[in-house]
Amino acid sequence: MTEKNIKEKYIKEKYIKEKKTRNQGIYLFFIAVIVIGTTINLSEFLRRSEPEGRMRGLNQLVTVEDAAINAWGGFQRLLGKQAAYGSTFYEDVTLLENGYATMADRDPSYAAAVEGAEGAYALAQEIGADFLYMQTPAKQRYEEEFPSGVINYSMSKHEGAVSSLRQAGVPLIDMREVLEQSGEDWYDYFYQSDHHWRNNAAFLAYQEICGYMAECGMPINQEYLEESQYEKILYEDVFLGTHARMAGTLYAGLDDYELWLPLFDTAFTLDVASQGIHLEGNFEDCFVHYENLDHPSFDYYAYYAYLKEDFDCFEIVNQNNPDGAHVLIVRDSSAVPVSVFLAEQCSELDILDLRYSGEQDMISYIREQQPDLILYIFGPGYLGNEGAMILR
Repeated sequence: MTEKNIKEKYIKEKYIKEKKTRNQGIYLFFIAVIVIGTTINLSEFLRRSEPEGRMRGLNQLVTVEDAAINAWGGFQRLLGKQAAYGSTFYEDVTLLENGYATMADRDPSYAAAVEGAEGAYALAQEIGADFLYMQTPAKQRYEEEFPSGVINYSMSKHEGAVSSLRQAGVPLIDMREVLEQSGEDWYDYFYQSDHHWRNNAAFLAYQEICGYMAECGMPINQEYLEESQYEKILYEDVFLGTHARMAGTLYAGLDDYELWLPLFDTAFTLDVASQGIHLEGNFEDCFVHYENLDHPSFDYYAYYAYLKEDFDCFEIVNQNNPDGAHVLIVRDSSAVPVSVFLAEQCSELDILDLRYSGEQDMISYIREQQPDLILYIFGPGYLGNEGAMILR
């Protein structure tokens, strides 16, 4: 081997060694960022727990998977990413201009909503009931709040469904219009780390529904429509929203939860036959699940502090209001807090979630129940989903 070849071999080996060293440095940097991010996250939760003398939020990091979600989200935030891959089958988590997390809706269809609402309206007319469709909004107020290049159809679906149903003569309340006209800041009605609206927005929806019921001649207790009739209890840093579950709290944040409790006397029974659930008592006994408000958790979801979770059919009887209207709701999860407020005005309230009804004949069930009002409540996410929107 000539001196020239030996020199070239030396230079090549030196280059390969230096490249390997640089790559190891990059890998170590990434690992350090993940470890530091996870440590900061854990320390912050422990710091917040000190006044109560317990490690609130620690269970958020009890598994490698949970810790990895937080670390990965923190790394994405460090890089300034406006979109981060989530950990579930949902769409990626996207940050709006104001830092609120959301998910881009990539399904433009709303045909199922139109077909489902028109079919339910026809059924209501057949059995002599009133009907109302309520469209709840997505979190973002303007389409331009999404990062450039992100495709999102939630607002166009909302507008398309509302326009089509109004043209068809279906009684409808557009909650986007109601919130915009309220005079309050739009984002005061939404969580930072979750796709649902807050209870103050749900209470406005409840008031709107009661206004429609009164127009239809149904009895409404006006006193129960006043915010002053409710105690509001703030639970700080307990809400690990859907987006934070996907991309971690370092990326999507953590929310407070405000629990509304009636100050007036209440008495209910609640049954979920498919789950063998039977509850009796006041508003708290039947509707409130305080375990969901104990700490931020991947296992306990603060949004379901009311009603615990989604089931196929809730049957609620208001023992204090035998002369109230019998209302039947077909809904997605946006109706959870609306439902418990509305139960105060009803004699009976049935809540159907078609996503979980399987092969049950819900049309026959509605005919048997003979409600005074059939109420559809849906956000944009399920407007193209026949299984959620169309009665079978």
